[in-house]
Amino acid sequence: MSILNKMFLITGGAQGLGKGFALAVLKRGGKVILVDIQKEIGEETENEFNKTYPGQSVFYHGDISDKFMMNYIWEDGEKKLNGKISVLVNNAGVYCPSNFIKTMEINLISLMQTTYISLEKMSIKNGGNGGTIINIASSAGLSQEVMLLIHPNPIETIPYCVSKSAAITFTKSLALSNILENDGVKVAAICPNAVDTPLVTGNKTLVNMLKSLDVALLSVEKVADDFIQLLEDLHNNRAKSGDILLVGQVAKYVNTPQYELPDTSGKI
Repeated sequence: MSILNKMFLITGGAQGLGKGFALAVLKRGGKVILVDIQKEIGEETENEFNKTYPGQSVFYHGDISDKFMMNYIWEDGEKKLNGKISVLVNNAGVYCPSNFIKTMEINLISLMQTTYISLEKMSIKNGGNGGTIINIASSAGLSQEVMLLIHPNPIETIPYCVSKSAAITFTKSLALSNILENDGVKVAAICPNAVDTPLVTGNKTLVNMLKSLDVALLSVEKVADDFIQLLEDLHNNRAKSGDILLVGQVAKYVNTPQYELPDTSGKI
């Protein structure tokens, strides 16, 4: 059975990449539970989807940092769509240069919290069916130097770069810990370059910076296609748990730095 015709929970699913991922899943026969803080846009997206794919999607207005609400959405969404969530997509993200606490809360803490909720729900040790977790990070999390060197006010980019780098580290750490093997869960991350979404186009400084560098924005459809490819690769063992997919004009799996640790045996 294809992983694409199962049930997905997508945070930040009202617009942008989240909506693009959801549409790609719906086209392939899957079901989607969308969660977003933007109520009106989310309801519009739900109505739009249900006109073409009736009964395959449901939207919840909610704050992903609220653990109790996310637990409720998970359980209620499964009831409404009559199935079990097989794929969690941690897509919700913010760029708040003036509020590093909010940036870390949404881009990292909430991502980790929702991941732990999903592990509890999907784990085969708890009677679940296993599943897949996809964390949406950023190329800025792989190469912070680029944004720091070219941004007119580089200190503004630090919280975002740190949060996305930490999301990548969290993904790798989960995979390397081997705890997921006993849960029947795989995890991977996507790191897109700048994408034509409100998160990017709503930031005039960033848009002007990209224009000055003659950098073309990736389309949502392009990133969604690579998202689907990652899922299929994981499902067919062409990719492994912990893999990081860098999405530019061409998508490729990349290795994060690994270091040889000194021998500390017998030392205090």
